[in-house]
Amino acid sequence: MSALQFDMAKLGQQLTGWDAKDGSAAEYTSAGSNYRTYKPSVSPTPSGGLFISTKLDHIRGMAADDHAQVEMEFAANGVIISSRVAMTIQGHNTLDTGLIAGAAGAGGTVFGGPAVGAAATAIAELSAKIVNSLTKFITNLSETGGRANFPAVVRLNMNCIFASLIMPTPFSVGGAIGSKWAALGGAASFLGQPTTNELSTPDGVGRFNHFQGGSIYWTPQLGAHEIHGSIRDKWASIGWERSGLGYPITDETTTPDKIGRFNHFQGGSIYWSPQTGAHLIYGAIRDKWASLGWERSALGYPTSDELDNPGGGRVNQFQRGRIVWTPAGGAVVQ
Repeated sequence: MSALQFDMAKLGQQLTGWDAKDGSAAEYTSAGSNYRTYKPSVSPTPSGGLFISTKLDHIRGMAADDHAQVEMEFAANGVIISSRVAMTIQGHNTLDTGLIAGAAGAGGTVFGGPAVGAAATAIAELSAKIVNSLTKFITNLSETGGRANFPAVVRLNMNCIFASLIMPTPFSVGGAIGSKWAALGGAASFLGQPTTNELSTPDGVGRFNHFQGGSIYWTPQLGAHEIHGSIRDKWASIGWERSGLGYPITDETTTPDKIGRFNHFQGGSIYWSPQTGAHLIYGAIRDKWASLGWERSALGYPTSDELDNPGGGRVNQFQRGRIVWTPAGGAVVQ
């Protein structure tokens, strides 16, 4: 099973971005009042869960003398174990809710069952308890406006923190493939969560994991490389590693002209651009195109795969011409 993770960037996006305090906080408006949330500290727990702590400010003009410290502990499957909020109003009126148990902390099931649904229900129930306690505290102080809204902002942040959890999956990722996935950003990357365990490739040489947003393929000779999107779809359509291209030898990479993307393979390349889509090119035709400057040559990007040429030989069409190969004449630009 993959581990519970936290997506800091997603939390920032929900709160309008980590643009305040030199990138350490987000500032936003709720119900006509201004608030600030600081980037939380995130620590793993011995049981495989996460402990998350953050600070909130209610901003009044140049002052910020209303604060809330929010602490949340999650079990390994994302169900909340407990939470605590300490709120200070006007710098001296303070309420500490103490630890309030959630579903897992009250003896609920940590593993098994519909984890995401259970986690969502648990956070809703616990945040309601927190807000009820804070609201009574604010009401007793006869506060209005932004201070009266502060408990709701606390609840908003608790819900945003929960929404930024990356829930574990039943699939494992390890070894060189796991290291590549982690280097790309893990579950918070464009690949997302694994959708398979690590498996042997059909040719018996390599290993792979499929992910929500692509795949990582590994061989002892080539190491681990990611492939995704239209380039992955093209490679899959011709037979994956058992095709003439073999295994990827690069990750998907931006072309030097910044327009397209490519993966190189043992036996050729697949190039993609928004205008032309994904096309494979290999052999003498690829060598000729490379000698001219790849996509920055006068030919531009390929607009077809390598095909049989009606006049004999093989051909790739490009945006501004073609390369034809024949046994007698080799690869020639036309």
